[in-house]
Amino acid sequence: MSIGLVLEIDHVLFGVFVMIVLPILGPQLYLAVTDRDGEHAPRTRIRTPALVSLSLLPSFLAVADGTDRTILGLLAGGVALGYLCYEGGLGYRRAREA
Repeated sequence: MSIGLVLEIDHVLFGVFVMIVLPILGPQLYLAVTDRDGEHAPRTRIRTPALVSLSLLPSFLAVADGTDRTILGLLAGGVALGYLCYEGGLGYRRAREA
């Protein structure tokens, strides 16, 4: 069952903004950048929202059509590509230090 259908959200992009961007991506990415003395590493703060978002986005893709589906696909691709680039950059820096 799709999250958008369960919550009866009419506009799919608004549902993604309310269900994924505001509560998951936004706060965790903000804390990854600003919280230097926190108990969670920035890597954890980036990995968790990326993987949770990528697991929730297909439920919205199931009910989207046309331009909304394209935008959600680009969002999912951007999150996946951003996460892979972040992990690749960390791996490169670790290899250079060794």
